[in-house]
Amino acid sequence: MAPTAGDDRAVSLMVGNTEEPWRPKLTNKTLFVLGAMNMIDCINANLLTPYVDSMVSDFLNTTPDDPRVAGTVGLLVGLYSLCEVVFSPLWGMLSDRVGRKPALLTGLAGATCAAVMFGLGKDLTTVFIARGLDGFFCGNMGVTRTYLGEIVDASTEAKGFSFLSVCFSLGLFIGPILGGELVYPAKFAPQIFADTIFETHPFLLPNLTYAIFAAISWTIGACFLEETLPKSERLPWCPRRAEGNSARTASSSTFSRMASRASSGADPMGMPRVFTVPEGEDEDEEQEGTQDVEQPRAAQPTVPARTGSVSAALQQAARPAVGYLALVQVIAAYCAVAGYTSGALQLFVVIIALPQSVHGFSLGPAQIGALQNVSAVTLMIWQLFVYEPLVKRFGYLKVIIFGWTLGALAYGLFPFYDIWYSTDNGFGRYVPLCFMQMLVAAAGGCCFPTVFTLVNRAATGLARGSVNGWANSSGALSRALLPPAVSYVLTWGQTINQYWGRYLAVYINIIVATSVIIFAIPGIRKVGAAGVKPEDAVRGAGH
Repeated sequence: MAPTAGDDRAVSLMVGNTEEPWRPKLTNKTLFVLGAMNMIDCINANLLTPYVDSMVSDFLNTTPDDPRVAGTVGLLVGLYSLCEVVFSPLWGMLSDRVGRKPALLTGLAGATCAAVMFGLGKDLTTVFIARGLDGFFCGNMGVTRTYLGEIVDASTEAKGFSFLSVCFSLGLFIGPILGGELVYPAKFAPQIFADTIFETHPFLLPNLTYAIFAAISWTIGACFLEETLPKSERLPWCPRRAEGNSARTASSSTFSRMASRASSGADPMGMPRVFTVPEGEDEDEEQEGTQDVEQPRAAQPTVPARTGSVSAALQQAARPAVGYLALVQVIAAYCAVAGYTSGALQLFVVIIALPQSVHGFSLGPAQIGALQNVSAVTLMIWQLFVYEPLVKRFGYLKVIIFGWTLGALAYGLFPFYDIWYSTDNGFGRYVPLCFMQMLVAAAGGCCFPTVFTLVNRAATGLARGSVNGWANSSGALSRALLPPAVSYVLTWGQTINQYWGRYLAVYINIIVATSVIIFAIPGIRKVGAAGVKPEDAVRGAGH
């Protein structure tokens, strides 16, 4: 049975905490700062995408079509995801112990320094170390969602998490622009950058620009963010020592109350010396009350006799309000959405880049980038004007099912886009692909903020930072595994049939991810209907 706010207050009294700590509320200023941090993290993740092959080929002193370049690029890009899988839970647990604000600022400061180191790199060893360091400080996305989850209520959570998605889409748009347009500055602006450090380090400018944005975001966060996790609710670094302190505090508090009762005319164990019978009660009840006073029964102490009893009470309060199964199901839904999106994007880029000689779309980087910009703009519009009213009208379960259906439909129609494209030689050939990107953006605009909200709701009763850290790690793992998996299926499918075989990976991706969503629906329904408000929830991290 899930603990209630009354249980939470009882445990607080047991350890001597009688006041509810103050917590900040959601304001436009706070939402702007969190959004800026979320956008910075998104820019950081995809900043190197446009130039990573050029960087690696320069360091290897070879051409981009050298097989060594592709392998090294895969390792360099994948290193960030690997670090995200490993270190996201650690940042979540750290935020449960030192607070949300210190964890956010530390991660942002580390990412800022790592970006500068990456831009100054002159060999593969340096850039791999810098990329690994950048991945180490990658926990801010989970901590940001934790922070937001603690300042929203049921009426504002849709607005808060949809705004984070808006900032995420801005990061998707800005990151490739910075990375693609600011490399080799001595070539496109020799009058400014020739014979400077930017000529000898051609990849420094985009990373330095990002670092400046990150430093500004750090300054704004340091000045305007308020801590959401009071010291009284933070997890201890040493649980055993904290357990003993809690028991001693509880015992001392109880004996103080007993002494107070003795001096004020009450029995030291809490029994009153005189009963007052309310008016209107019969004489039998009065006599029973008198007999109870004359022969009082010994009351049981309210303090646990052993330190372990305190620990047991605290552990009983620290459980998810909706149950562990529902928590696992919503995290599985997040993994399905994250992994499916990454795998589908990988297939989209590969398939539309295939030459027309094999019945492909034969699109280049500029055209692919333009299509992705259509998706980013649509996502921004969707989050600003559509998502929140949609959730308020239909609820989270229907919204995520609707979004998932749109995403599956968008990619399921892939072969028909190919047919349309091959029969139209004008601008109309891009219409179905733009339509596809708009559907994909709407699907992501429904699914991502919904799973973020549900994970935060399901974490009620546990250490919220740790739960978000593990959820972010699980999502990163699915994002890391799905792209190479679908690429392998794509290659295998083309050996079966050069045209239809390429779409085999698309449909397998849809089927597998849809199966996970179906598994998660009971948990989504339960958590979505719970309507848990963070300020009323049992906070396992603090008790």
